Amino acid sequence: MTARSRIVVFGAIAALFAVAVVPVLVFGHRPDAPQRTVIDVWSATDRSAMAEILAGFEAAHPGIAIRYTEYNTSELREAVLAARQKPDVVVSSAMDLQVELVNRGLASPVADVPETPEWSRWREELFGFTQEPVALVYNREAFSKRPLPSTRSELAGMIRDEPSFFDGRVGTYDVALSGVGYMFATQDAQRGFQAPRLVESFGRAKAKTYCCTNDMVEDVASGRLVLAYNVIGSYALERVRRDPRLGILLLSDYALVFTRSVLVTKDSDDKAAAGDFVRFLLSDAGQALIDESSSLFPLVASFREGQSFFETRFEGSTSLLPIRLRPSLLTWLDERKKAKFLHDWKASIKGPPKDDREAAPKKT
Repeated sequence: MTARSRIVVFGAIAALFAVAVVPVLVFGHRPDAPQRTVIDVWSATDRSAMAEILAGFEAAHPGIAIRYTEYNTSELREAVLAARQKPDVVVSSAMDLQVELVNRGLASPVADVPETPEWSRWREELFGFTQEPVALVYNREAFSKRPLPSTRSELAGMIRDEPSFFDGRVGTYDVALSGVGYMFATQDAQRGFQAPRLVESFGRAKAKTYCCTNDMVEDVASGRLVLAYNVIGSYALERVRRDPRLGILLLSDYALVFTRSVLVTKDSDDKAAAGDFVRFLLSDAGQALIDESSSLFPLVASFREGQSFFETRFEGSTSLLPIRLRPSLLTWLDERKKAKFLHDWKASIKGPPKDDREAAPKKT
């Protein structure tokens, strides 16, 4: 975080907080390298998805190195709020938590950022740089003799009608643990009556809940799950492309689309270098790297091509519903509203009492 600090090691610097889920990495180290500005990037994005992007930035800005620390979305928010010495840059898929950080006055404006869709930026302080759909991953063998659901209503009906097939074999986010999972669930809830019905069906199926997309996808591939709902499409598609056991589907009623967003903190020690990083992510060079060398999807190209961009990559045809970077996302972070939502979700996901779920039909 300290400007002009010298890079000492590659890949073995201790994490700044116990909540960090991986060690801190400094990209681009050479033992004989001259002194360079180091910017701290705290991120809820898999290191593997960002590695080529970070390397491309350092190649374009040889006087700057990046120290990258990876968290899950909820941990990232807590770490930023608790830190006495803030990072320079924060990257997260949890758009609502990013808007909250801006709303708390923790972000700094960044000038001369390339033009992007109006919904993908806020107050010149928060900038989306990807566009990623939320998808359903399924085990191909499990569905080899079964039709796939095309809508959420069909999915809920299938789980209701085939309890033995789905029992304990459906996965979704633990919305109390995962910030992005909570955002997906609350966005579903705004789309109407199907969301509570679907969560109730998950409860009847004794659904398993997870912190992360990659864990869900792994369990679908192994057959422990037959499907996982509301996974991050970009992460899942990378695995699907190299694993014939997996399929990935966009449900036809709608597909939520989120943008991974970036901000420069107000307390950054080097706002100029941090701003260079933001501008690079949205530059032609940065967007090309995202498209060609990352599992993520570039904002600009996917927005320009529209639905065809995703329909050539995923099964199914759908209506895309972008989540907007706006203060309205804060509604679901209100303490009372969030507590009620989590209470209702937990009650539904636990399912009905065992006696009700397994009771034999009455004889007549």
